[in-house]
Amino acid sequence: MPRRPRGLLFDYGGTLVEEVRFDTRQATEWLLTHARLAAGVTLAHVVERAQRVTREVADQRDVFHIETPWVALTRLIHDALGTRFDADIETLELGFWKAGVETRPMPGVVEALAYFRSAGIPMGVVSNSSFRQHVIRYELSNHGLDKFISIFAASAELAVRKPNPLIMEAAAGLLGLSCADIWFVGDRLDTDIAGATAAGMTPILLSHAAGPRAEAPAITVTHWDESVALVRDAV
Repeated sequence: MPRRPRGLLFDYGGTLVEEVRFDTRQATEWLLTHARLAAGVTLAHVVERAQRVTREVADQRDVFHIETPWVALTRLIHDALGTRFDADIETLELGFWKAGVETRPMPGVVEALAYFRSAGIPMGVVSNSSFRQHVIRYELSNHGLDKFISIFAASAELAVRKPNPLIMEAAAGLLGLSCADIWFVGDRLDTDIAGATAAGMTPILLSHAAGPRAEAPAITVTHWDESVALVRDAV
């Protein structure tokens, strides 16, 4: 049993919330309602440009663990085509998200975070996402989860993605703690557990299916209730 955490960091998708829908076509259609295309530019040109940017830039992020922010991707697509928008980029980013994404909270997460807060443990989110923290905050607020979170480390703002330990170390600094004093809870071995381990945090794998726990290089729980029990029993 590891020693009691002084801080807790969580992955976002698959850990705090589950993605129910991510409809990029619907989100893009919304975005284009706020766009004025240049003369001679058609939707086909936009799609072709978007496919190229995705292939040459976005698809490389997991190879190099470098983030490709939505803002940068959108500008790479539309600046080259001469598109003009009727809203600022922050509004467009959140609107794109609202139009295309739907999530629901993971079972037991609200009760778990409430317990951690009552125990006086500061909490934060480390998210591999092309969207910035105001978008992540918005989505968590839909489920009453944002009130528990004091810091956000979004890869869209910090350039690197998990498992690069740089983003984990940045999150620890935002909490004002050393990595050794933090437990990190996430649902992926390749990003969350690998990144937390590389940074010297205590990794907790939230596995959504019961299975051989000895195979995972981390403490494994299958429900948020079990993570509460781990913290409660730690000394």
